[in-house]
Amino acid sequence: MKGHFKFAVLTALLFASAGIFGIAANANADVIDEPGSAGSIKQVNAGNVLKDYDEESLNTVNNDTPQGNTSRKYAKYDLDPTGYNYTNSYSTIAGSSQSNTFKTKWFLPDGFNVSDLQHGNFQSVTMDDSGNVYFVESNGTNTNQGAIVKFNMAKLQQLGVNNQPLALWQAFDYFNPYTTDGQAHNQEYEDAYNQMKGSFDQIKTLNNTLNQNKSWQNNQVNYQKNAQKWYYYWKNKRAKNQKIVKSAKYSYTSKQKAKKVVKQATAKMAQWMKSYQMHKKKVANYDKKIASIQNQINTYQSQVDAVKSQNPEMFKYVDIAQTAQLSPEVDIGHGQTLAFNPQNKHIYLAEDNTLSDLKSRDENNTVLEMDPNTLKPIREYNFKMYHGDSANLQLHTLAFDKNGNAYWGRKYGKGYILFYGRLDENGVSFQASQNMVGNRGGSTNQGMSYNPQNDRVYFVSDDILTSIPADKVRNSDFNADDIHYQAFDSKREFESLTFDQDGYGYLLALWPPELMQSTSPLN
Repeated sequence: MKGHFKFAVLTALLFASAGIFGIAANANADVIDEPGSAGSIKQVNAGNVLKDYDEESLNTVNNDTPQGNTSRKYAKYDLDPTGYNYTNSYSTIAGSSQSNTFKTKWFLPDGFNVSDLQHGNFQSVTMDDSGNVYFVESNGTNTNQGAIVKFNMAKLQQLGVNNQPLALWQAFDYFNPYTTDGQAHNQEYEDAYNQMKGSFDQIKTLNNTLNQNKSWQNNQVNYQKNAQKWYYYWKNKRAKNQKIVKSAKYSYTSKQKAKKVVKQATAKMAQWMKSYQMHKKKVANYDKKIASIQNQINTYQSQVDAVKSQNPEMFKYVDIAQTAQLSPEVDIGHGQTLAFNPQNKHIYLAEDNTLSDLKSRDENNTVLEMDPNTLKPIREYNFKMYHGDSANLQLHTLAFDKNGNAYWGRKYGKGYILFYGRLDENGVSFQASQNMVGNRGGSTNQGMSYNPQNDRVYFVSDDILTSIPADKVRNSDFNADDIHYQAFDSKREFESLTFDQDGYGYLLALWPPELMQSTSPLN
């Protein structure tokens, strides 16, 4: 199927509970809502956040890298909706740090009907620590618009999608209102929908309530972590000053000061423990509330299931598509910075509308922070990164480690400079690692990612993945032996990379758009 995909109204109403809405012009149903608007977004203006650096003073690591595809020419093909489509398999080549293979997991749909400009132009992928995968789908070159699409991988596995790599693509093609078959399928669904509308309305309302409560619960978890952090801060401070009070080495004045600190710390510990227990109780209350809402959803879902059993073939595709959840259409920029922050469990996307640095020192980098439960923006960061006397660097890659440290990178000559810092509700700051990769194996700077299993950050170029231990980026002490490579000869466009909790890599490649999974954890 070429071009974008649109659902008919009643199909869209079914998917409303999971976040999918559609617009159909020529199907049996009427025009329906889009995914909603982003609404008012809190603005965080951080000013200049970059500690300046001098490229010439960086320590250049003389590494020997294998070569990826530097031609910017790619092997492209189209999926055949009527014939057999082979999956792909690409193994590492000489010079790689390990023997590994990426194999097709899913072929991705041609669009989710956020815009009629969609054509399967997926630019980025990330994964959270709960088994959900997120894609950025661009409306196309020069639009700077698109949507984030979320899939529950466990649900897809239950539906057999892992054994049918074309199933996602087929599910959305099945209801294509621009084909005769798609129009007929929409009519079949309309007949079934009339029997299920009441249950759908309840499921939609309850799912919205469920997602909102999950969002509120995550806020309480973050508050609880903050209270725990400060409790231990004051506990350590009290212990240190208690030693001063009991030691004969210190003067009377020092001991008196230490006693005051001990008293203050004890009060602060009580204050933060009270806060910790309060938020812990609220988290537990949300657990009960979320379980109750889920039970109600299950009751209505059983009513839906009774109708679905009348047409299992059609509802197979309905069930697959219903696992998707859409964000509002937002400014995605180049679309290659989608990243999950394990520390606060939010997702981030830089709105880099040009591929260069910012044209003036008055312009801002803009990064959108979103709630993964609702896929609604919650804050937008605006900041500058001054370099030298005139440059204002722009963010084009982004990744977070398990402690919330943020990373990005940029090309420099034949090498690559990595930056680290913070980008969250507590502040924004970046600085360059004082060690620079001397030789990179690809020409493009497609993205960065983090592997939670081995604590390494990866930068992606066509046909090559390069990684360095995250702590050695921050400590500026990596050497050539610390740099690992997975190089390939696929001639595909590598768009993005993400990891599950076991260290298996998931590679987003074009064209056609597909998600590929490694056969072993990446080293």
